[in-house]
Amino acid sequence: MLIGAVALAFIVLGVVVVFNGVLYTETLSSGETSQSASSAEATELEVRQGVGCLIAEYEGDQTGNDELVDGGDVQPSLVESNLENDIENYSVLYRNATAHSQPTAVHIEPESVFDITESGGTVSIENVTVTISVDSTDQSYDRTIDVRSEGCPS
Repeated sequence: MLIGAVALAFIVLGVVVVFNGVLYTETLSSGETSQSASSAEATELEVRQGVGCLIAEYEGDQTGNDELVDGGDVQPSLVESNLENDIENYSVLYRNATAHSQPTAVHIEPESVFDITESGGTVSIENVTVTISVDSTDQSYDRTIDVRSEGCPS
């Protein structure tokens, strides 16, 4: 009887150890997922702020900006093409800046024709949509976001 009780105690102890190991493994595997989510959120925030600051550079009084003035007036088509070029350049710079800190390739693509209005040399930009494409060893996704100049943290 005593031998049976000792054997039963060892069986219960073994089950507890195995169960605890399974819980620990599950906690570690779910921790990786939450880390990836925070990395994705950080990337989106950095892109939203960076592109927002680019938009803010083109908004407001642009009468003194020779790159945007043609025939004495600010041309919305020049604003749009310069903004698209700057977003594409930002994509390359962002990818190069993050290449050493994270094993992830990020590409930012302007998605749509922007709503650019000009009145008396003052430019207003709405509906800037960009697609963020992220590729890494453990995740890959495309996300389309709307960006406004208010996203610039200045």
